[in-house]
Amino acid sequence: MMSATEVVANMPLHSATVRVNKHKADWRGWKFMWPFALVFVFVFVIPILYAVYISFFQKQMIGGTKFVGISNYIRLFHDQQFWSSVGRVALFTCVQVPIMLFLSAAMALALDSMKLHGAKFFRITTFLPYAVPAVV
Repeated sequence: MMSATEVVANMPLHSATVRVNKHKADWRGWKFMWPFALVFVFVFVIPILYAVYISFFQKQMIGGTKFVGISNYIRLFHDQQFWSSVGRVALFTCVQVPIMLFLSAAMALALDSMKLHGAKFFRITTFLPYAVPAVV
């Protein structure tokens, strides 16, 4: 009589063999990605590259545009108003992001706890702005 471990050891792993072609690339996943990649390139990448390209030129009233190289960037980094606005944006981000994260997490936990009075009302008011445009 054979023990359980011997029975398991003698069992075949697969009833049918699977052939894998190691020489041919599998492109099935990329077929699902190409619509997103195409939209991403046309909506995000190309406008950024174009903005960088035109940042090397200066528009003139007479004579069209003139190539100025990195002088626009040199002027930008020496501008005090630019640095004050960067400071304001950084301060806003450092204050606003933690507050919004805390408040949204607290609201999600309150809605999920089932101890909040009117939880169904708050769930509906949270969901309606997403549902109404789809229905209309």
